[in-house]
Amino acid sequence: MTTITTQMSERPVTIRDVAAQAKVGTATVSRVLNKPWKVSPETTQRVKDSIEKLGYKPNFRARLLAQGNSGMMCFLLSNRPFAHSVHGQVLQGAAKEADALGVQIVYAGCTYEPETSPCEIRLPQLLVARGFVDGVILAGTNYSNILDVIEQIGLPYVVFGTNLVISGHKVPETAVYVDEQEGSRRATEHLLSLGHTRIVFIGDIRQPWYRRRYQGYCDALCEAGLKPLPAVGEDGSDTVRMGVDATIELLREGVKFTAVVAGSDRVAHGAMRVLKEYGLQIPHDVSVVGFDDDEIASLEDPPLTTVRMPAEEVGARCIRMLHSIVRRGEKPNQAVWLPVELVIRKSASTVRSSG
Repeated sequence: MTTITTQMSERPVTIRDVAAQAKVGTATVSRVLNKPWKVSPETTQRVKDSIEKLGYKPNFRARLLAQGNSGMMCFLLSNRPFAHSVHGQVLQGAAKEADALGVQIVYAGCTYEPETSPCEIRLPQLLVARGFVDGVILAGTNYSNILDVIEQIGLPYVVFGTNLVISGHKVPETAVYVDEQEGSRRATEHLLSLGHTRIVFIGDIRQPWYRRRYQGYCDALCEAGLKPLPAVGEDGSDTVRMGVDATIELLREGVKFTAVVAGSDRVAHGAMRVLKEYGLQIPHDVSVVGFDDDEIASLEDPPLTTVRMPAEEVGARCIRMLHSIVRRGEKPNQAVWLPVELVIRKSASTVRSSG
């Protein structure tokens, strides 16, 4: 007669097991998991060692719900296509950091006009539904009216400040910016170091991001004792088209220039297209630098010298700031500014001696 035995699965490790192993109370284990800053480093390490030894898997969702949190954060992209690589990288950085913090990111989109009354902005239902998300990252192009409506519903928020357009509204402390002015200044200084003195800037300075980048261009030229030229370009839904139209305008009006500082990589792509169509060689005849380091910059012909934004770090800083506000009630007293990096490729070279 054959005997069949069934092996029972092992009992799941509980918080009580961890407490017994670490010789502390369950409340101490809970504090280590939720508010480690309130526990001594020695005790924290002992609890963490016990968690690792026993293979304890905390139920993050249950913990968050018990604390009145959903464990969900919303990444809201306003008035911008998701295909834009910078915002995709910001979301990727936020998602990685959220995973490390034990929370989840949900994506939503929103379209509205600067003149739309806050009460008429149609927010996604996941933001309006109370308790579904704990906070929101505002990315894309945003205006003061959406800040008003988010504040009205009492939802904690952090703004990716690059494309924030506000008038008569205090710049929020809960914002993460990149140092665009410094990045554009360094890009212009690079062209100056190559001997260029006739440098133009393409970008619609009615928009704050182009205005900051134009200011960096002006700073570099003024420091070199040169007079900045007026910015050229009118923004629209297609920034490549702005680069195309502005470059055609410069060439048709006979403006003498040997280098272009483009307000974005997409503007640079448009400018380079026109320069080639007019028979000008890049960088032999005209050098071009961009801003963003988008997915096409390194594939351009020639590869584009540009200013790289730490887009993933922006996302990570946004989620860390939001997590701190939601979980600890700690609001920053000033916005965060992140440094940028000049990426030198082959679209800029020494100016020809003939000028």
